[in-house]
Amino acid sequence: MTTTTISRRSALAAALAVPALARPAFAQAAWHATRPVRVVVPFPPGGATDMLARLIATGLGEKLGQALVIENRPGANGVVATQNLLGSPPDGHSLMLATADTHTVLPAANSRLPYNVAEFVPVSGIASVVFALVARPGLPVENLQQLIELARGSATPLTYASYGVASVSHAAGEMFRRAIGAEMTHVPYQGAGPGVLAITADQVDIMMVPVAVAQPQRARLKMLGVATAQRFSLVPDVATLTEQGMPVIADAWIGLLAAPRTPMVVAETVHAAVSQVQNTPSFQDTLRTNGFSSLGYNPAVFAAFLRAEAERWGQVVRDANIRVDG
Repeated sequence: MTTTTISRRSALAAALAVPALARPAFAQAAWHATRPVRVVVPFPPGGATDMLARLIATGLGEKLGQALVIENRPGANGVVATQNLLGSPPDGHSLMLATADTHTVLPAANSRLPYNVAEFVPVSGIASVVFALVARPGLPVENLQQLIELARGSATPLTYASYGVASVSHAAGEMFRRAIGAEMTHVPYQGAGPGVLAITADQVDIMMVPVAVAQPQRARLKMLGVATAQRFSLVPDVATLTEQGMPVIADAWIGLLAAPRTPMVVAETVHAAVSQVQNTPSFQDTLRTNGFSSLGYNPAVFAAFLRAEAERWGQVVRDANIRVDG
């Protein structure tokens, strides 16, 4: 059993061992939104995180009794959006749809961030992005074992793409590289789409990429495995890396955070409303078809999960010496 497997299981055990907070019936909630609620998204419109924010907003505003306003504030790998939330009153009327990229991997790689991510209040762990390992069509491999043998035996290191330095894609690539014990060269791109296009054009060898981005290009690349604990229903024919003897787990969380010092009753109330939206067949089906697996963590479980994920991904970042300054 590899360190990757042990750390992932420890992360989940730490999160799920925390007793779930009592979820008050919505009519008994001690906090109510009194004006429109902002949800800050750290990426431009049109991406997966933005889509998820708008999907939640469709029903969440009704549950909270106020309109939900999506504000896209891209920039600096989530720093712009996070600073915006940091400067907002801790009253529940400003939230952020944060990700493992912005609030787990980046903080591990950049010690000079102008905030401490641990101070933000976990509200609701909503979903995980499922990642797949893909290879360019011209690479002379047809399965994971052949890729491992090629990577270990190649005189010239293989290249692996990512959708940015200090991203989950970058850290997941390093996680895989270290797990198989081979040298590889990192090639960052400005987004998952450009990275996958480079794969399909035979410009880079492999990539750890969200399944939803790779799936439309299945005819033009080789999907060698999914980096999650169980097979994913969007691509049920693709075995997990674990099934194939390489237990690398690289799914990446997405969830709601509130400003530091936001009262717990606010987090509990918002999560209760999110749950009502999330626990519907249509929401779950939309998650799956867009490459997400469902989490549904309440504030206490989400807080423990985030601490464990910080340690899990932080170890990868430290071992690989992934660094971003400024």
